[in-house]
Amino acid sequence: MNEKDGSKPAVNSEVKAMSAKNNPMLDEMAKLFEVVTVELPAAAAKSLLANGDRGALRQAGWKAYDAYISLANEAANGLYANRAFGEVVGRGIGAALQVQRVVDAAASAVFGNLWPALGLPTEAAVTALRDDVKALRQEVRALSEELKSQPAEDALDGVEDYAAARSAEAQNAAAAMIWNGYHPEQARTRRGRKEGKKSVAL
Repeated sequence: MNEKDGSKPAVNSEVKAMSAKNNPMLDEMAKLFEVVTVELPAAAAKSLLANGDRGALRQAGWKAYDAYISLANEAANGLYANRAFGEVVGRGIGAALQVQRVVDAAASAVFGNLWPALGLPTEAAVTALRDDVKALRQEVRALSEELKSQPAEDALDGVEDYAAARSAEAQNAAAAMIWNGYHPEQARTRRGRKEGKKSVAL
């Protein structure tokens, strides 16, 4: 019986060692479970009882985070090592590329003919318009700088020239009316006809 008792612990330790080598995900799950159920609550209780000593709680939190990340890495490694998962993902990528080609072809066919039919501008036309607007902005800035650098008297000369030209146009219009035979009586009768009409607008 001593031989049987002595051989059992050796076999159990070998089985545990083999299971640990074969399934590291179980080890990571055990670590996470231990940290979340034992260490983290104990650290939280110590933090509450020790008047705000949060060092142990912070350390337990980081330990739980590390255990979670290790478990996620092991799960991802196990998934990537699975042959069926690799085949499914490979087929999915191939199908996605085919769908993308079909969508690109359909979009170019539809919008290639639809875009000009709607009269929408092309990218080249929009770019040229932006360049023109940019050039106009630069011209306006240059002109405003010129106006700022001129003395105030020169700026008023332009206003006076405009007023003189405007009054000359008004005088020319009066001369043209006199020359063409403007008759005030005709203007009054026309005005009377307009005043006689009643507006229906409210």
